[in-house]
Amino acid sequence: MYFLNQKPGRTVIIEGEEFLFFSGYSYLGMSFVDEFNSLIKEGMNKYGLLHPSSRISNTRLSIYKLFEEKLAALMGMEACVSFSSGYLSGYTIAKVLSEHPCLFVSPYAHPAVTPAGKSSSLSFEEWKRDMLLSIEKNKPAEIAIITDSVNTSIGKIHDFSFLKEIPGNVKVICLVDDSHSLGLIGETGKGIITVLPALSNVEYIINSSLSKAFHLEGGVVCCSAHWAGKIRHQHSYSGSTPIMPAFAYTFLHADALYAEQRKKLYHNISILAEKIKGLNCVNNYGLPIFVLPGSLTEEVFRPDKIIISSFGYPDPDNNKNNRVVLNALHTEADLERLAAVLRSKV
Repeated sequence: MYFLNQKPGRTVIIEGEEFLFFSGYSYLGMSFVDEFNSLIKEGMNKYGLLHPSSRISNTRLSIYKLFEEKLAALMGMEACVSFSSGYLSGYTIAKVLSEHPCLFVSPYAHPAVTPAGKSSSLSFEEWKRDMLLSIEKNKPAEIAIITDSVNTSIGKIHDFSFLKEIPGNVKVICLVDDSHSLGLIGETGKGIITVLPALSNVEYIINSSLSKAFHLEGGVVCCSAHWAGKIRHQHSYSGSTPIMPAFAYTFLHADALYAEQRKKLYHNISILAEKIKGLNCVNNYGLPIFVLPGSLTEEVFRPDKIIISSFGYPDPDNNKNNRVVLNALHTEADLERLAAVLRSKV
């Protein structure tokens, strides 16, 4: 374990020594983009640090409406509801869906979107099989599904083709937590919505943290106006402080900055993938996550002054997941140094 005393980027200082940093989830490295930091400061000067007011009060900041409209448009949805964190947004929409009489919650779904008592210990394939058998047997008119877009433990985007196997006369409400691909994959960073199958009987609801790619502390649910209305009647919405208005302001003005950092990240992913081709390091779908063999723990990399991501999740007592996480700040020299170490140890 390492205790950090400054923000990590491509490197971090530990006990006076510089280490290459391949951990965390700041995929685009936005905190080191000067123009991005300037936008946050502009927003703070205009709106202050917080807007301590109920979301349903009679004094609301117009910036939130603009912010939510832009995210809804990005996702091709009717509406968007924002929160101060992705956990709170996920908890709220999961609470709404938990009342559905025919609810299926996939394995590996984030704890925020997993209603109490609904977690699954099956493999994803077993869960899909059991769900389809249940639908065939019980013939419900409508079902609800809660799942994640990405299993970060193994660096894999879930295959949603199973939705095509659900009979077309069954209405499907599908909540997908997209915290680890929104802002990263697809045109303009639309995320998982770009690869989800477009089916007439399936309605998607997308929950996401904004802290991973966008580097903004907040969460959103993008959905139809119907579901947005239900969310806004939840006490976890009306009784919570909204996202910092400066973050909403920054998002509205940072498109070009995000696009440039995405381009750099894609370049880094392709470089490392090529340099370690043939090694037992799993990288799927161009994600910035490279899964390492279980024997390559953080201690293995310490002599080479490299920090990887290595911890049990979501329970800290789980076996450690050892991963290399790239960001847009890494240089080709950084990647060659990492690749050389991996080639010597895998």
